Amino acid sequence: MRVIGFVGPSLGAAERAAFPHICWRPPAEAGDLLRLVADPPDVICLIDGYFDQRPAVRHKEILLLLSLGVRIHGASSIGALRAAEMDRYGMIGIGAIYAAYRDGIIDGDDEVALLHAPAELDWLPISLPLVDVRATLAAARQGGIVTDEDQTRLIDAATSIFYQDRDWDGIVAASDCAQASAAALRSWLKANHVMQKALDARACAAAALAKSPHAAIRPEAVMPGFVTALARDCGGTAMDVLQVLREAAPE
Repeated sequence: MRVIGFVGPSLGAAERAAFPHICWRPPAEAGDLLRLVADPPDVICLIDGYFDQRPAVRHKEILLLLSLGVRIHGASSIGALRAAEMDRYGMIGIGAIYAAYRDGIIDGDDEVALLHAPAELDWLPISLPLVDVRATLAAARQGGIVTDEDQTRLIDAATSIFYQDRDWDGIVAASDCAQASAAALRSWLKANHVMQKALDARACAAAALAKSPHAAIRPEAVMPGFVTALARDCGGTAMDVLQVLREAAPE
């Protein structure tokens, strides 16, 4: 079984090494999935991808690969967001972040966005994504570290900070929590910060390697003009992609 995964800050090198049967690639951008159409893998594990610095992975790319029978799992970051939008067409969402998007608990891409280092530094996370903040504060509330009111103040503070600047010191300082509560939280965070994106990413990698219990949904292949243009931008030709789709289409 050939499995390709797109990942960056959600899984460090050591964690990726725990899944040696996945061919890991950098965070996905528009066109990366389309390039796989000529030689599609059995499974795709879509975790990390670009949102603002580069064009994001397109829905039609996912549809094209699903139409070829590729099993696509999504989690953690752009994968969770796309899975919540595309699960009705056969994409398989994994993890708590996907479920939160699916259920409408969260809805913006800023929930998973973060600032990270370049590939040379293994995409090391530099800022905090909101989904990790929410998961951590839920655990802190359950453990009696913060009150309901403090939890609300802290989440409101986190959402008010630009995603590239978000860290715990800034969140606590902007929250107007009582000094004692802030001190208790800072101490607790040292060993208890919840990395929800990493948890979901590991679950996605494991699911991608497992035999899927899901019934296959294979949507009809479509080739709108937008995908034709994207194929040209990717360095291939739209006719090559169309030919693959024609050959794969059922009689």
